[in-house]
Amino acid sequence: MKSLTALPDDPTYLDRYISIRDKKHKATREPLVAAHTLVETRYNVYAQAIGQRNLVGIKKNAKAIGLRAPLRACYNVATQPLKELKQAIIKAQPKRLLKYCPMCGTTLPGTFDHYMPAVDFPEFAVHPLNLVPCCAKCNSTKDDDWLCAAGKRQFLHAYTDQIPDLQFLAVTLHENRARDAVGAAFSLQRPAGLANEQWDLIDSHFRRLKLIDRYDERGNDEVAEILSDCRTFLDAGGQKVRDFLSKRAEDRITVYGRNHWIAVLMGAMCQHANFEDWVRAQ
Repeated sequence: MKSLTALPDDPTYLDRYISIRDKKHKATREPLVAAHTLVETRYNVYAQAIGQRNLVGIKKNAKAIGLRAPLRACYNVATQPLKELKQAIIKAQPKRLLKYCPMCGTTLPGTFDHYMPAVDFPEFAVHPLNLVPCCAKCNSTKDDDWLCAAGKRQFLHAYTDQIPDLQFLAVTLHENRARDAVGAAFSLQRPAGLANEQWDLIDSHFRRLKLIDRYDERGNDEVAEILSDCRTFLDAGGQKVRDFLSKRAEDRITVYGRNHWIAVLMGAMCQHANFEDWVRAQ
């Protein structure tokens, strides 16, 4: 799990919106042109909230909601400038990072989530910092429910929330000798010194997206695949299989972050006392 790189504000985010807006049909374009000052003001509000790390401070705007249909059409109806915006967001990310959805780390991101839901904040429908590449499951699970009943954010914002370089995802390995298999069970463990607000957001993100369940569901198959790769390494003449897997774990940490579930799994496996026996049993 690692934060995304924000798209540079050049051309400006507002200019990108204008280029999308101006490609719309007349019936959609004209009310948006007339409301240009409103959208510009709201983009400034978003920038200020990002700078102050206070997205929850952005309140709904009745005038923007009144323009919900044309504003959402900027995203819902494809245009070349919208396609270019999406491509620019993806290209801004380091290589390999988007092999996995940044919200869950399990599948390829094939869609974009509106972090602040477009139904309530249609003026941000094509704002680059409000468009998060993600998988369909995360998108549908998060839906429009970005705040809890107490008004606090429930999900990490991929561009601005810095994931602490502390391990909070843990895994327990267990042997099933009857089935000659190794299983994995994941959990969250709060690191010492992590602020309450930061931990609450991480915990909520994992609970709301049911990430532990999703990791557990995939864990056993991933263990089998890792062991198979390690056996292939040995069969090809490789030595020190623990070092081999340890380096693979380190590589994943570098690319995907310390708490990417596969990196955590690899790290736990190569440190287990029975790891070499598991590999030979393949």
